[in-house]
Amino acid sequence: MNSLRAFTALLRSHLLPVGRYSTARCYLTSTRQFLKFMEMDDLPFPEITPERLKRFESSLLARKRSLNTISMYMRMLRSIYNQAVDEGMAPNSPNLFNDVFTGNDTTEKRAVSPNVISQLKDADLSGRPALAMSRDLFLLSFYLRGIPFVDLIRLRKTDLKRNMLHYHRSKTGTQLSVQIEPCARELLVKYASQDRNNPFLLSIVTKEGTEGYAQYQSALRKYNSHLGKLSKLLGLKVRLTSYVARHSWATAAYHRGIAVSVICESLGHSSEKVTYTYLASFGNKTLSSANRKVIALLTHLPRSHRDEKKQYRCCSPRTEPPSYG
Repeated sequence: MNSLRAFTALLRSHLLPVGRYSTARCYLTSTRQFLKFMEMDDLPFPEITPERLKRFESSLLARKRSLNTISMYMRMLRSIYNQAVDEGMAPNSPNLFNDVFTGNDTTEKRAVSPNVISQLKDADLSGRPALAMSRDLFLLSFYLRGIPFVDLIRLRKTDLKRNMLHYHRSKTGTQLSVQIEPCARELLVKYASQDRNNPFLLSIVTKEGTEGYAQYQSALRKYNSHLGKLSKLLGLKVRLTSYVARHSWATAAYHRGIAVSVICESLGHSSEKVTYTYLASFGNKTLSSANRKVIALLTHLPRSHRDEKKQYRCCSPRTEPPSYG
């Protein structure tokens, strides 16, 4: 087990049974990419050197991989290596990853203005049910305080209690409570699962475990593909992705004058867990008020973006939702 591939397989065997599918996948992907670069089936831990890691980074840059992708590979490899050190399977080398990028690239714009959110909301997508559904899921993520896609589609029916959602972040395990505003409720009703045997609130995933994770991965690929098409359709300068709704809510909240301690200008905190620790300390009343202020931005736009005499509505009339499986 004192080699990269073998130890990664051991870690995955521990992660999968406890539902940490994303981490297991990132470990495997990073290991495969590094070994592919090294043109080796496996690599003993003592042979992982700063020079080899630096050459791996250079090869990724040459292939035009983003800095955040490179950072993910390096952070996963570092995590694997450090755990191997803890198990006595790798030599302690505290400076091993010092010369490669393991941070966050903040040059990539991941937020759009409320004007763009409103433009997306008002877009005529009649005859394009798949795009309309992805648009609505994007809006729902925004309306629910920037809930990530993975948490949105895995909301359970039991998470909904009257006018509140109570759920745990899949990434941190932190429990969150979100008050449901009318525009969010309309979309939740529109895409609610009608299958009594499906424990999930929305009609996107239906399975647990590895099958459920495979459904999530498939839905995420379709979602981002549809958002990319919507970006081109609307002529947006920023490409919409699953991250953009979350970043847009945080940025809009900041520019609305909401205290930084309630919500950050961006999600570039030292950790997401710290961000939610600050949020939780203010209680649901303050958070609900903040969310209402952000959503209200969509109702106070220049005339060129909306008919001010028309009553504000958050989404189109109920139609039968398309299949997203």
